[in-house]
Amino acid sequence: DLGLDNTPTTFVGYENNNCEAKVLAVCVGDEVSGSIAGGENGIIVLDRTPFYAEMGGQVADHGVILLGSSRFEVTDVQKDKGGKFLHYGRLSKGTIKVDDIVCASIDVERRRAIMRAHSATHLLQKALRSVLGDHVHQAGSLVEPDRLRFDFTHYSALTSEELMKVNSLVQNSILEGYGVVTREMPIAEAKKMGATALFSEKYGDTVRVVNMSNYSVELCGGTHLDNTAKVGPFEIESECSVASGVRRIEAITGKECIKKMERMQQMLMEAAAKMKVKP
Repeated sequence: DLGLDNTPTTFVGYENNNCEAKVLAVCVGDEVSGSIAGGENGIIVLDRTPFYAEMGGQVADHGVILLGSSRFEVTDVQKDKGGKFLHYGRLSKGTIKVDDIVCASIDVERRRAIMRAHSATHLLQKALRSVLGDHVHQAGSLVEPDRLRFDFTHYSALTSEELMKVNSLVQNSILEGYGVVTREMPIAEAKKMGATALFSEKYGDTVRVVNMSNYSVELCGGTHLDNTAKVGPFEIESECSVASGVRRIEAITGKECIKKMERMQQMLMEAAAKMKVKP
């Protein structure tokens, strides 16, 4: 118990990569403390934050909380029942204490990689429903930097032709460069738009809708690109069963795809050189 009121942390991370914030609480180890010193691991709670807390299958942002020369490296962010964002990490140097005004700043490159994977996940769900049918529903997901895992309801393994079709549809929807608009609206309005929802989730009266030029419309609280073209390359790496009637696809996007292509090209060049032939 941090001894704080139930006012939730204000999340400003949809619009901002950094912000000024007031330190509301500090924990060192398992103990509530007034301050944290260099070399200590702990938790910092702020009144506002640009850090996305892990939820909805999307991993938390990483980054730093700074005060002068004091530097707290954030490696995980979780949200408690009261809506407070708990920034886990290590103070590499200096001191940060309660009531300090700090600068909270996310790792922008990592966030962009997460957004590429998350926007690709929406395009993947749309492609699966187009190829396999409307019985396909999300049964879980994990969105990491340039990597995604998507679980969905389906009764049999996908054929190689079906997988190729799904992969091709996602790639085409990336190349279309659909604009991505997110806005909050009453849930009744979202349902009228045909927004796809998670059956396991409980939604309030107001929901956040991610609309990709009406090609894909989903309820989602995660962070997204402003255009599908920014996903870059996309490749399905595997498809398997995880439970009765539930399949799993794992895929890579953006820089992970580029790294894989470069590795494959290098192997080809090395093999060609050894055989003294052109690739």
